[in-house]
Amino acid sequence: MKTLFYNGKIISKGSIFSGAVLVNNGVIENIIPASFVMPSCDKKIDLQGNYLSAGFVDTHIHGCGGHGTDTDSPDDLLEMSKTLLSQGVIAFAPTLYPARADKMISTLEKLLPALGKEQGAKIIGFHLEGPFISPARPGVMKPQDIAPVDVGVLDKLYKAAGGKIVALTVAPELKGIEALAAYAKEHHFILQAGHTDALYSDMKNAENLGILHVTHLFNAMRGINHREPGTAGAALCEEAFSTEVIADGHHVSPVIMGMVFRLKKPSKIVLVTDSLNPTGFEEGLANGEEVRLSGGLFRRKSDNVIAGSALSMLQGVKNLISWGFGVGNSFMAASDNPAALHKLPFGSIEKGKKAMLIELDASFNLKSVFASDK
Repeated sequence: MKTLFYNGKIISKGSIFSGAVLVNNGVIENIIPASFVMPSCDKKIDLQGNYLSAGFVDTHIHGCGGHGTDTDSPDDLLEMSKTLLSQGVIAFAPTLYPARADKMISTLEKLLPALGKEQGAKIIGFHLEGPFISPARPGVMKPQDIAPVDVGVLDKLYKAAGGKIVALTVAPELKGIEALAAYAKEHHFILQAGHTDALYSDMKNAENLGILHVTHLFNAMRGINHREPGTAGAALCEEAFSTEVIADGHHVSPVIMGMVFRLKKPSKIVLVTDSLNPTGFEEGLANGEEVRLSGGLFRRKSDNVIAGSALSMLQGVKNLISWGFGVGNSFMAASDNPAALHKLPFGSIEKGKKAMLIELDASFNLKSVFASDK
């Protein structure tokens, strides 16, 4: 069955143009500028001048809508899947907090049955935010759950996840990082530098090892000093690194985000939410601790430490646009870039990609989700 999405503004890889998209049995067959003759099809969808984009891909998310990874419930992942699709997210990487090895293994084994049963956003695999991170940069992570590098432990985690690990956040300055990088390369998942006290030289070593992505830029990492560029300085100044950004305006100042826009190529910026279970509510539980919404983000009730965001991908895109990143670049950060990072067969409007698309009005409010051509 061929479906033509026409009379719209197409957002593709940072560009915007008037035209149409032809989908054949769920796969993008052609992208047609408005000046061209429209092809024959079985079904037409008039976009009425609205935007058409690939759906969003959130590669760092702990939970939303009262559901999350820390409940050890596959049903929670499936509910997250439904909620996220209703918000224009077509795929996500449920992200686990660090814990004792036996606890993380148990959590992965319990969550694994959800994969493949999604009725909403697709689960691309797990993102483990630790446990091999720096005790000096724990953020909200519990000190007792941080561990030294142990490839044997990683192997057990990988097997517990049924091989469905897509990313692991690590501190690249840790002893044994070379063996960890080799394991990740062999098993085809990425390492991300995060919760790290890495010096610039440590990040250059990480680059040589193939650790080329950075977890939530500026948060829980060594910052920039005029004599020691640190983790953040390397992430910004070394072209090889791509980086997550939490674009809620609180984790990173919009002023600093403007600096990021000037220093990083748009293709190297990946929007994430890092959102927590109670996202959508004023308070709740995250990682077994009570958190409350305060100043636009969640803070731990016990000590007011930032616990995570209450951001949605769509609001993040709107924020990036309002801060001057540009419409095309902002959508690219939410779809094309994370899809390319993980080599997904969807997430961009390109010939041969799966047609998992969203329609938005002139104010970038979500109008429709087209997850497949059915």
